[in-house]
Amino acid sequence: MILTFEIITFVLTGVLIYHSLKVRGAVFTLLFFLSGAVLGVLRENIVARLTGLYAYNPDVFTLWVGAAPAILAVFWSFSVYISLTLSERLVHGDFLRGQRVASIILLSMVFMGAWAASNEAMASIWPMVLWKFVPDVAVWGGAPLMVVFGYAGLSAIMLVGVSVIHRRDWKGWVKVTAGILSTVLMIGLHLAWIALVRAVIGLFV
Repeated sequence: MILTFEIITFVLTGVLIYHSLKVRGAVFTLLFFLSGAVLGVLRENIVARLTGLYAYNPDVFTLWVGAAPAILAVFWSFSVYISLTLSERLVHGDFLRGQRVASIILLSMVFMGAWAASNEAMASIWPMVLWKFVPDVAVWGGAPLMVVFGYAGLSAIMLVGVSVIHRRDWKGWVKVTAGILSTVLMIGLHLAWIALVRAVIGLFV
């Protein structure tokens, strides 16, 4: 069943990539989805192997890249792209042309936070994710409250990074390469953001 779920997710991501190619062009599409793939796989391997946050259940997923399920190669770009597209429509902005970018990113954070509450609850109940600590505050299903802010924060970091790089007057391949290399910085910023969120939550419980 999980393999079917994984395959469906890859297929649906293909649909989003096709949409992005038609609407946003090849350079943005490669920048966004390749950066998202590297970000997802590299970040989750770092978290699973080097932090005390969580790991993935080896009995659940079928396809793996190191310590991370292969589905994470598309998970973040899949989720953030949908949030980006919905947000653009709602605020009547244009991410590529720099119109209402701040509003788009803020609303995308809200969408991602809401998605986190439901997705991580399901992942904890299954369980797909094995938490290595007892959370101070949990959402439904036992997932830590920090995941809501974690999704939102990664959405903002990824969108800001892609926006900054895509606006540069660089050749397409340079933008894509810069996007992939920038994932190391994005991961560092997100782990720092998670640490800050946990510290703030800890002040109130």
